[in-house]
Amino acid sequence: MPISNRKQRKPYPDFPLTAHRNGQWCKKIRGKLHYFGTDADAALRQYLNQRDDLQAGRQPRTTTGAALRDLVNHYLTAASRRRDAGELSALSFRDYKWTAEQMIGEFGATVDPEQIRPLEFGRFRTKLAKKYASSRVAKTVTVCRMIFRWGYESEILDKLPRFGPDFKATTKRAQRISKAANGPKFLANQTIQKLLEHADPNFKTMILLGINAGFGNTDIANLKQSMLSLDDGWVLFPRPKTGVERKVPLWNETVSALRETISKRPDPVAPELHEDKVFLTSRGRPLVVVRSDGGRIDKITIRFRKLLKRCDAYRRQMGFYWLRHSFQTVADEARDPVATSSIMGHVDASMAGQYREAISDKRLRRVTDHVHDWLFEKSQ
Repeated sequence: MPISNRKQRKPYPDFPLTAHRNGQWCKKIRGKLHYFGTDADAALRQYLNQRDDLQAGRQPRTTTGAALRDLVNHYLTAASRRRDAGELSALSFRDYKWTAEQMIGEFGATVDPEQIRPLEFGRFRTKLAKKYASSRVAKTVTVCRMIFRWGYESEILDKLPRFGPDFKATTKRAQRISKAANGPKFLANQTIQKLLEHADPNFKTMILLGINAGFGNTDIANLKQSMLSLDDGWVLFPRPKTGVERKVPLWNETVSALRETISKRPDPVAPELHEDKVFLTSRGRPLVVVRSDGGRIDKITIRFRKLLKRCDAYRRQMGFYWLRHSFQTVADEARDPVATSSIMGHVDASMAGQYREAISDKRLRRVTDHVHDWLFEKSQ
């Protein structure tokens, strides 16, 4: 039966396909006309399924295997189970989800993951490098490759795509150049003294813990009174990120500030969850909240930035975590890297680290005393 030359009418004005004289629905993509059949609904489904491949110049997926959308959804489901079991932090899950969204945005949801080509991976990396810092590019590339590897090992993919020579993490040299361009994440002792002078008593305690113990935002928010031995001047706090036990000598100034903070701390809104917390907001809520999707509300960052601006000390990208960088930098001059790493909660993967069972209190105190002398040298 001959095909009618009569054109079909679009089912609605915004219908994305055009009726051809041969009776089929079609679309010109990359200068070539593609046909999707005579039934409007079926043609639309086929077009939407093949659109990403055709726009990228790929042969449309003809197998019944998983689309990229399926791969990332399976991966995020598995990652969410690890997060719920306490094996993965909410922040790491947020990074995985963000990377998955970037992959879908770049390659398309319906693309066959096995058919993504090296040039496409290379273009993806180039776009990332134009928008984000080298450290973000390196993490995104690593997570992206990890998702594909997981899909292959989970038998969701029959084979891995070829990533090509350009889809690699940022080189150490590039990261050093980027770091140099942004300047050192270091606060001078005069700057910290000025912050302490202008901070309210509660935030002064946080700053002292940042430079005395190398505590970051999450450490401050999660610090419990049961971790403190104020009469002896110590804090014992396993680092949440690594699980490494930290034992840190506290300065007299830090101990006094902690006593005042604890005595004036507001009652918690949820006592069963936060009764033991050292720090809470004025309304009795945690200072840092990480949602299940990895979204983060950080009151410490907001307050620290305001304080920096009030002291005319703010620079681009400056944050509370710079106190931790400053502690490490100054503590290194005490020439006991093992003791410094212990205070910082860093993992020691060396053979010596596997056999080392303890570090003397004297060594730990020597490091924090050195940082104390550096910080308060102007007033001595």
